[in-house]
Amino acid sequence: MKKVDAGLHAALVTPYTETGEVNYRELKKLVRRLIAEGIDGFYVGGSTAETFLLTESERKGILEAVLEENNGEKLVVSHVGAISTRQAVDFAQHAEAAGTDAVSAISPFYYKFTQREIEDYYLEIMAGSGLPMFVYNFPNLSGFALTDPFLERLKSSSRLAGIKFTSSDMFQLERIKARNPGLTVWNGFDEMLLSGLAAGADGGVGSTYNCLLPLVRGVYDRFRAGDPARALAFQRRANEAIEVICRHGVFASVKKLLEYSGIESHGCRRPFSPLSPEGEAELRRVYETHLAR
Repeated sequence: MKKVDAGLHAALVTPYTETGEVNYRELKKLVRRLIAEGIDGFYVGGSTAETFLLTESERKGILEAVLEENNGEKLVVSHVGAISTRQAVDFAQHAEAAGTDAVSAISPFYYKFTQREIEDYYLEIMAGSGLPMFVYNFPNLSGFALTDPFLERLKSSSRLAGIKFTSSDMFQLERIKARNPGLTVWNGFDEMLLSGLAAGADGGVGSTYNCLLPLVRGVYDRFRAGDPARALAFQRRANEAIEVICRHGVFASVKKLLEYSGIESHGCRRPFSPLSPEGEAELRRVYETHLAR
């Protein structure tokens, strides 16, 4: 099993065919391209993958396709989160059997679960498979934010590996890393990668890594090389693109940028709306300015 720590991990999108089925051929093409561009790992089946718009068989099939194309080259983390603990454990057991390096899970949502119920959810997933676990902290969408007592209870399991920290609270990120140096912390908001690294993050997981990896790689590599000024220059260039991506919908925009570079994606599943003509035109300018080779 690979070491689960630093680096950049692409939160993979889910390409579709013209009829809306998962396009495994294009997914594998994207995996191969990102490996060639220098990605450190893949975060499979997360928010960016539109995971809660996929069927159980699609979620499992996507993971299997990524593992097949990756062929052991880079770290693969499978997001197994679900509202149901039983379903999440099933996804984790499938990930382990398929050869995944680690799992991650968003906290159960919609119903207002207690902190104890959420703690038990993670502990049961970790008990149900032998894989390292990354807690997916995304309070803006899940409605639950990490606390110190919560982490202390989860640390009772030796399988707790770290946190995917998708929050703008850099103070909390720094405190988590300072108090838990043995845990790996991955920054989750792409536009704040440099801020996260400065606060102690070991690396990042990002949607825009699918299409902006050369710029994101510049942020990470220059920061690690002790050149914060150059890292900031790369972050500013990335943020010029991310500003437009956020304005028109992150997932659809990332997919459109990938289409401009030859990865067929065919938008997002309903109820996500198609890009407007104005959005497509603005994204074309982003591609020509920052990404065209």
